[in-house]
Amino acid sequence: MGARKAGRPKRRKRGVWGPGIKNKFLRLLRRSGNARAALKIVGHANMFYKRRRRDRVFAREWAEAVAAADARLSTAESAFPGDERARRLPPRNLPGDPAALLGKGEKRKSGKPQAVIRRTSNGRLQITLARDGQVTAEIEADFLARLRATGNFNASARAIGFEPHSLYDRYRKWAAFARDCDAALDAASVQLDFTLVAHAHALLGTPGAAEPANDNEPAEEVPFDPVTAMRILSFIDRRRGGRTARGPRKGPPERRFEEACDSVLNKIEAIERHDEMKKKRAAGE
Repeated sequence: MGARKAGRPKRRKRGVWGPGIKNKFLRLLRRSGNARAALKIVGHANMFYKRRRRDRVFAREWAEAVAAADARLSTAESAFPGDERARRLPPRNLPGDPAALLGKGEKRKSGKPQAVIRRTSNGRLQITLARDGQVTAEIEADFLARLRATGNFNASARAIGFEPHSLYDRYRKWAAFARDCDAALDAASVQLDFTLVAHAHALLGTPGAAEPANDNEPAEEVPFDPVTAMRILSFIDRRRGGRTARGPRKGPPERRFEEACDSVLNKIEAIERHDEMKKKRAAGE
């Protein structure tokens, strides 16, 4: 027999049907619900598709594996399967100025392939790779860091290149993301309360500058917008009470004198809460 001609592609080895290769495919399918991804691992896609068309038992096993994956993934609390600790890490090179955090940004391409849970066109959930323009763990962490620093949900969404409604949908869909958003808004509320009190104290004390925390630290300027801060705090309070929705929102109602006094006292107490948060954070680090 003559040697194979140079340049001719090597003929792919045909798969051999048997219990071993079938069970491997079904095991992968039950785990991910993604037949295409499972076949990339097992190989011999044509053999499996042909077998499903003429073997009713295998076709039923295929459908049952997809349904089992869908049922299991429907209980997931996060869009990222497994233990995705990276999604909780703060993003790198985040601007320190809150105003710089909220500039409108563009959607970023995925740096590396990442597994996500996504619903297919037939309504089934499956594990697949995130496409360009979809939320990855890094993008989600970026959004949460901006939300924690500013308390501004809509502007934080636009800063990572998404419309706010898509992040609101994500909030309603994934319980883990909702918890992270609530924690970020709580942290922003404490920080804004503390900053409001510090700002008022600076204006009453030394005009145009805040008093130094100690003799070694220089006085800081007060480039702070209390009106915006109060508007964000009002949004956070309404959100906690379940009184927010997408779309235009009316301003907070005018408060009575007693309510204003209580608000001032609460903001003074925010200084102690802020210090307590810093101590816990330092202990955690």
